[in-house]
Amino acid sequence: MVSGEVQMQAVPDRMPNKQCWMLFKVANLDRLHALQRGLLYMNSVDFFAKLEGEAGAALRRDELENVYLKLSSGMRDGVVSELALQVEGHDEIVLNPETIMTLHLPRPETVMVYCLGSVSAGHDGQIWGLENGMLQFSERFREFGTHVLRITNHVEFSRRLSEAIATHPHLYNSPFFEGGYGQVDYVDFNDYSGPIGLFRKPIEYAWQREYRLCLGAEPEALNDRGALELNIGDLSDITQITTVESFTSNPITLIQRSYRIVDGKPVQVLS
Repeated sequence: MVSGEVQMQAVPDRMPNKQCWMLFKVANLDRLHALQRGLLYMNSVDFFAKLEGEAGAALRRDELENVYLKLSSGMRDGVVSELALQVEGHDEIVLNPETIMTLHLPRPETVMVYCLGSVSAGHDGQIWGLENGMLQFSERFREFGTHVLRITNHVEFSRRLSEAIATHPHLYNSPFFEGGYGQVDYVDFNDYSGPIGLFRKPIEYAWQREYRLCLGAEPEALNDRGALELNIGDLSDITQITTVESFTSNPITLIQRSYRIVDGKPVQVLS
């Protein structure tokens, strides 16, 4: 195995889709009550990449969570790519076809994420799992906890979150954060080569429908477990809690409408 350290700039990539129709959080009731009081408990990407032993670890652990870029040899779209190393003063060394190179996010222990579920369309305009206008949430959500908190006013939630971030003295932004929030894309990584970053995850997690928030936190902002406890103010007026059993047992109907702006006002377009 060849190991080492490489520094690089953020690669220009697509931005995650930020639009969503529904945001929710699945957890046990005590954690959702804490969220209603305004506490966002954020762990680092390093935490999720190395997670072991905790309840639900298999659902939350992702070895690629702290990986920004994955490069591999192989043929894709009729083009053969190969990886090579070149050390100054020496000949280039072409690596074997099985070589995989991964580059981690800078300071992954300070890159914090908060994971929500969502109903949102991907870059292709399609909503994962939607069939004939009906959407059924996976029963696997029951493994995350007993209850579901739904955010009923996204604009106000965003305002309170943005205000808390802007006034915090030990948070930072980075081009590696791809705008800081959005829908996760689910990708088959078996023969993948390219950027991964904070908004791509393995296809087997697609049922989680993740929409995430991410930001940087300096060490002095973290608790003794390496997590960020960000308080954004009381959310009880813009949230509702129900049981996860009810949430997963009752499909929702999604009605999509189109509007055209006429004389400055939205007018529905009938299909």
